[in-house]
Amino acid sequence: MKMLKKLTRMKRPFCLLVGLFLLFCFFYLIRGILVPFALGFLLAYVLAPFVEALENKRISRGTAILIVYVFFIGLLTLLIFYAIPPLIRDLNRLVEVIPSYARYIQETIGQMQDGFSRFPIPEGIKQVVNETIMRVEQISLGIIQSFVQGLIGLIGQSFNLILTPIVSYYFLRDFNRIGGCVLRAIPVRYREELILLGKEINQVLRNFIKGSLLLAFLVGLLTTIGMYLIGMDFPVLIGIMVGVTNIIPYFGAIISAVPALLLALAKSKWLALYVLGLMVLIQQIEGNLLSPKILGSSIGLHPLVIIFALLAGGQLWGFGGLLLAVPGAAVLKVLIKQLYVRMI
Repeated sequence: MKMLKKLTRMKRPFCLLVGLFLLFCFFYLIRGILVPFALGFLLAYVLAPFVEALENKRISRGTAILIVYVFFIGLLTLLIFYAIPPLIRDLNRLVEVIPSYARYIQETIGQMQDGFSRFPIPEGIKQVVNETIMRVEQISLGIIQSFVQGLIGLIGQSFNLILTPIVSYYFLRDFNRIGGCVLRAIPVRYREELILLGKEINQVLRNFIKGSLLLAFLVGLLTTIGMYLIGMDFPVLIGIMVGVTNIIPYFGAIISAVPALLLALAKSKWLALYVLGLMVLIQQIEGNLLSPKILGSSIGLHPLVIIFALLAGGQLWGFGGLLLAVPGAAVLKVLIKQLYVRMI
């Protein structure tokens, strides 16, 4: 009898692992339909603090969700009426002028290569410089084209974008019920520790998401206004690009600066200098004024760890890996810390 109980206890973890593996395989097979659920959960996660704040003022959860949704839809309506039209106009113009910009940039790079050829530089160094210039050209043009294609693809995902707030509503309404179901599936002896772990991860992620989105909005807005004032083409598009890439620490400024400088260079060398000065100024404002006040030390990661996480995320999953690298590293830090505490 004791042997049977022991075998039963041994089978439970094995069955759990097999069940999780099969569940992962199932979700992988239907990954194409999971986009609105993932976006809905993310939206619900971002809006949840506002709903909870209203609940703390003794407003029912359903009414709180309705108030937050009305406010959110109002902001979205303003965005559609005032930001989307110039964005679409910039997209159409950019798609039309990319070939001519590419030719101009290639001619400029060719002139630079001719200039290098007149100096007594060893052939090996010349070849390295030429290959580096060509590589920068390909990467920069690829960034511009990928960004345009990504925005056009986002517009093409209209069904998922419409379904996202509907899915988000049910997540917001039933967050506690879903959490209770997950907890009941966990053995009782682990529940308290996992609740504390979940609260810590939740706090880290909320601080990062809230701070990063606010920073991205402010930096994107400053960039759009600055680009418009210096007479740069596509100010809204560049502002959105800078705002999105600003979520990526350290590398985000470089990723967005290179295409913006190339677009400015295709119009005027002086304009390129103005763009460079503007982006340096905005990064100084963001790094010295905005980021310390908004993000502070909420992530709690050393800069070397952030750089390593970004390089690893970019190597494994490209641009998406860059976006997820820092919050993923922050969550991993919490897990490692809890594991270390348990081991000692």
